[in-house]
Amino acid sequence: MRIALPIALAVACAALLGGRASAAWQPPDLRPTNARLADVIAAYRAAAGAPDARYAQRRERWTYTNGAHKLAVRVNVRGDDFRATVPLGGAEYAGGRSEGVRWRADANGISHATLSENQGDAIDRLPQSVFPFAVGDCVLAGESARFGPAWVLVDRAPRDKPHWFYVDKATGAIAHEITREGRHPIVTSFDRFEPLGTMRRARHWHVSDGVAENDLDVTVDAVEPQALGEVDVAIPQTQRTFGFASPPPNGVALLPGHFQGRTIFLDVGIAGRRGSFVLDTGTAGIFLDRGLAQQRGWNPVLEHATVPRLTVGPLALADASTLAIPLEIGYRLDGILGYDFFFGHVIHIDYEHERVEALTPAAAERVFADRRNTVMPAYVDEGLPLVSAAFGNAAGERFALDSGSPHLFVLTPFERAHPKEVASWSPASFGGLRSPMDADYLEGAIRVQARMAPPFVLGPQRFVGLRVGVEEPSDRPDAIDVDLDAIVGTDQMKYFDWWFDYDDGRIAVRRNGLR
Repeated sequence: MRIALPIALAVACAALLGGRASAAWQPPDLRPTNARLADVIAAYRAAAGAPDARYAQRRERWTYTNGAHKLAVRVNVRGDDFRATVPLGGAEYAGGRSEGVRWRADANGISHATLSENQGDAIDRLPQSVFPFAVGDCVLAGESARFGPAWVLVDRAPRDKPHWFYVDKATGAIAHEITREGRHPIVTSFDRFEPLGTMRRARHWHVSDGVAENDLDVTVDAVEPQALGEVDVAIPQTQRTFGFASPPPNGVALLPGHFQGRTIFLDVGIAGRRGSFVLDTGTAGIFLDRGLAQQRGWNPVLEHATVPRLTVGPLALADASTLAIPLEIGYRLDGILGYDFFFGHVIHIDYEHERVEALTPAAAERVFADRRNTVMPAYVDEGLPLVSAAFGNAAGERFALDSGSPHLFVLTPFERAHPKEVASWSPASFGGLRSPMDADYLEGAIRVQARMAPPFVLGPQRFVGLRVGVEEPSDRPDAIDVDLDAIVGTDQMKYFDWWFDYDDGRIAVRRNGLR
């Protein structure tokens, strides 16, 4: 797998960091405070104790308790980097931080950074405040009486999502922490603060996303100082991908399925039974409907279920790791084939002829060498393909190609980077629909205002006269906040043939015959 998250993200985020402002969402219980940031930091430092160099590198053993399930978790910490490994049945999941970048690896061994991922994962809810964090990244957001009198700091690390620390006014300890995954605020409540060398830290915490079956109690069983190497906190590199049961003679296999409008449904064998999955470049994993998983006896634990065998035409994956959540999107859907499905081969989406094919790497080389095709670098390490595109002279590097969404939405980071250009776009309407309007995604909602945009350049194509949605502030509790320049959906993607090569971080694209 072509994954080098810290180096790649440092480059990809370079333009973003200078203009990054506060996220739109904040805990609704915040109120203004007369306290000073320096005084709150001093109270926290007095409660947390002085850093102890003996524990800068260490191994920890935790127990996750989720209902009747108890999971033994191994945690390695090396300076600012850490990795937690969680066994679930015969599978292993991992999550951590590397050079400031949060990452997650499912039991298929396929890793991605979580900066642009809004779905979240109940098995990977590692609180920021139990690991090293930079006090200099924190600002005083206000105070709250939600859990008792507390000052609230927000940690805005450059390559991470915001974390809200509730500093207890009586003790100075961070007694609660809140972050957000899509529509779900994640609340972590700490207790049992005990000495650890010259420090004090929690030995137990409770994690809740508001769904009782995902509640998690974490107990720290042991903390052992020990010198660790880079390998101990490294992102997993072993992966299991869909493979050809028998390679097609010409290296190209037609995958069974159909197009409904521009939504792609593939026929998937689910341990011997047939199901219908959406093919979605905008989804960071393989999703399975929770009800289906339960019917088949694969009772999800912390939203995960292992399917004995998934097949898509000649492609097969044994013991497939899936995120099992309710897929309630207005029609029957057994699952979604996202990020994990695109590794190990090249996927060709042909909108004109309504075909999807899988190519062996050797067959794909002919496509990428074909001069009729434009080859675009694609950054896929955040769980979806990000490419360069531009509106007039305003360009960005983080345009997400999303085969599961119809429209072109320009998001807040692009507007922050190009405020004058976006402000000059004239108001429009969405073909008779009200504007602004809310677009609902599985992860939450985005409010957009219709605008007439300047020419849009994507790969080999220049679009003119485009009506786009520009993100607006939203007071909806499920409004999502994502660090992307734009979401490019099938309104534009339909005019091309696409060959997605996630393993090599590239996409071949060719204008088709659609008008």
